[in-house]
Amino acid sequence: MTGSTEPSQTVSEPELDRVSAHVGIVCTHIGEIRPFMKRLDRVRKYADEGCTFRGGFLHETIRIAIVEAGQGFARHRKAAEILVREHRPKWVLCLGFSSSLSDNVKFGDLSVANEIVDTHGQKLEVHCRISSSRRIHVGRHVVADGHPLREREKAELASSSNAICVDTSSLAVAQVCQELSTKFMSIRSIVDSLAGDMPESAASLVFSPTSKAVGTAIGTLVKGLKQVSELNTWRKRANDSAENLDRFAAGIVLQIGDQLRD
Repeated sequence: MTGSTEPSQTVSEPELDRVSAHVGIVCTHIGEIRPFMKRLDRVRKYADEGCTFRGGFLHETIRIAIVEAGQGFARHRKAAEILVREHRPKWVLCLGFSSSLSDNVKFGDLSVANEIVDTHGQKLEVHCRISSSRRIHVGRHVVADGHPLREREKAELASSSNAICVDTSSLAVAQVCQELSTKFMSIRSIVDSLAGDMPESAASLVFSPTSKAVGTAIGTLVKGLKQVSELNTWRKRANDSAENLDRFAAGIVLQIGDQLRD
């Protein structure tokens, strides 16, 4: 009697999951999170409905999906919807630059929202377990139709909203996450203090570094050394703010990764 032999089977390595994510990140432009991007490996990039998506791995195992939404409330809402529906993150972090609306919140600080309001009466509470510290502030954020640049505008918005910082988009992302039952956190890096005005050319480079903003900056460069120095100062502020945001956000993402493994 001859024994039968079973066909040999080749055991293949499991394919990496490049669709679902542990953490999703929404930003306005890549400059806000460029230092964080350097932490990721196996990064891939694609475009969908006018938004730029990137995906990669932090510490080999934490899957990150990032969407660069561009300017505007509606674009952030659309970007967040695509991110959550297609990549199914357990958490979504809205990361970006903001202006301070409080004397206690200064350039270089970070602010985490426990409530987000807008100038039209909408309000959304955000569950936040983070405690305030010397450079980390937890409180109400306000979303405005545009970035206030003048000290008077910031003071008026601070008075009417009772918020500690302002951006133009985080409420859109928060609303999508609430509707789709996804955990959410908004972390803002402060580039502009309550006191003093912000030049329009600097605001373009910080908040919307598009080709139009570059053109505005070039126009500023030919006006004299004072304007050049001022623009360089704001550029450094943006870079420093991105570094601050990176260090804090990376720690948050690692904590989330640990929780999801437990």
